Amino acid sequence: MKLFFKLFIIVAIFSSTSLATEYNIEYNIKVRGLKIGSLLWHLELDLDKYTTTIQLNDSGIFSGLYKFRGEYKAGGKIKNALLFPQEYSQIWKTKRKKREINIFFEENKITKLILHPEEKEKARIHYFKLLNYMDPLSSFLNILINNSPSKTIDGRRIYTLNPSNDLKKNKILIINYINIWADHKRNDLEYIEIYTNKEVSLLPPKVKIKFKDILFELTKN
Repeated sequence: MKLFFKLFIIVAIFSSTSLATEYNIEYNIKVRGLKIGSLLWHLELDLDKYTTTIQLNDSGIFSGLYKFRGEYKAGGKIKNALLFPQEYSQIWKTKRKKREINIFFEENKITKLILHPEEKEKARIHYFKLLNYMDPLSSFLNILINNSPSKTIDGRRIYTLNPSNDLKKNKILIINYINIWADHKRNDLEYIEIYTNKEVSLLPPKVKIKFKDILFELTKN
């Protein structure tokens, strides 16, 4: 019965009106009340596999001063209501830089990590020996579905997303934070807050992210 309930939640959590396997949602991104961009989240969910994409684009009155574009993709399998990522990709582009990250998983292990530009420093940890780690998107989905801690690797750091039990405001603490590369010594990601209203929708209408001492607010359109 517990397994059936989880399988139902996996499908229903991304659609408040039907058992759709595809969902699109758009958020406005604000800092101190000023819009700086938009986020489009696309999800395709089945009983045995999932794929998800997040696209970030600058917009608003400051878009001419600070241009950015990001694309994040993840996909994997679903077994017994649990997520098992297989691949993750990230592209981040501004006027001055472009960074790409690709991570491949197999049997709960990291099989390949590709960075562009390549990291010149020596890795602090043996990331190929890590077990049961997920990419950031899969970890976020895991918390929405199971509300359980999720070990995460994003290509430059590892950490655990640890959710609280507040039904209205789920604050996800970032714990066990370790930078993979010797030249990255800061704890950039501090916390994530997911605001829920399950009487209206299982999707969070608002998300807050504290990153590099800046509070980003994502509000559903």
